[in-house]
Amino acid sequence: MEPNLDSLMTIAEVGIGFVAFSTIVAVLQQAFGKALTQFQILLVHFYIEVGLLNVGLALLPLVLFDIYHDPATVWTLEVYAIIFLTGTYLPAYVVRRWKIDAPTPLPSLVVMVGYAIITVLLVLTLIGGFWPPSKGIVAGYLLWGLSSTALIFVYFLSSFLKAEVQEGAKELAAQGQGSQGDDQ
Repeated sequence: MEPNLDSLMTIAEVGIGFVAFSTIVAVLQQAFGKALTQFQILLVHFYIEVGLLNVGLALLPLVLFDIYHDPATVWTLEVYAIIFLTGTYLPAYVVRRWKIDAPTPLPSLVVMVGYAIITVLLVLTLIGGFWPPSKGIVAGYLLWGLSSTALIFVYFLSSFLKAEVQEGAKELAAQGQGSQGDDQ
């Protein structure tokens, strides 16, 4: 019996579409003369890298089922891959944040804590603490991956809107001071 991996393929398709769209938005922002700050570049790297890692993890079972025909083996190997990638990527990301002295706004904190909690739950899954590794566990992780990258992308967009509002307020203030000088 062939495994039904449609849900994982859908997650992979949505993930790659999101990575492409969000990357285009960042590039367009720069093309219109708005240079990215180091923090914004960090956010762009996060949602591109994590998005692509999640796409790869969503596709991995497709390959594993060609090698191993036992679902328990495939899902166990998939969970090991998730733990390895998350366990190596997250600390490297935190180090990059420290190097540029990046702020830790609530969305970033939620994402980092969420990944830490999920990684602990996956380790407990492997040692038989809760439930056996399964497509549902993997799909849950991948959905968190989509949600976390979307959350960081929205924060990235809001950083531009905030900067533009502040810039507009400064222009209005400057215009107001200029017109007050004209009145005298």
